[in-house]
Amino acid sequence: MVDGEVATVLGDERYLSLTTFRANGEPVPTPVWFVPQPDGAVLVYTEASSGKVKRLRRDPACTVAACDARGRVHGEEIEAVGEVLDGRGEEVFAQLRRRYGWQARLFDLLGGLLHRRRRRGAVGVRIARPSRAA
Repeated sequence: MVDGEVATVLGDERYLSLTTFRANGEPVPTPVWFVPQPDGAVLVYTEASSGKVKRLRRDPACTVAACDARGRVHGEEIEAVGEVLDGRGEEVFAQLRRRYGWQARLFDLLGGLLHRRRRRGAVGVRIARPSRAA
């Protein structure tokens, strides 16, 4: 495993593979966009009803690694914890829109057309290194 904050380890990558764990311990990797934060954490935007949110609510332990848009990992995996930020989907999506520009706007447009909803059921997820208790 690599040392360092999540945002530092990911550097200028465009995607991260967020791996959450089912109750039986089976890993479930998902490629996602992310926004680095000044404190070294990253924020992810997702639907509140998604599997990754359900898994993180049950167990916040996860791993992250740099990957491509299809989820093919090309970076070292690091241990992390995910915190679901209820009610902050709009705020996180605004940050994603600034970082990903036209791609995020297209995602928003297609999501609205295909799913007939616009971020009503969305949340932010804060991903950071586990705190190291002394």
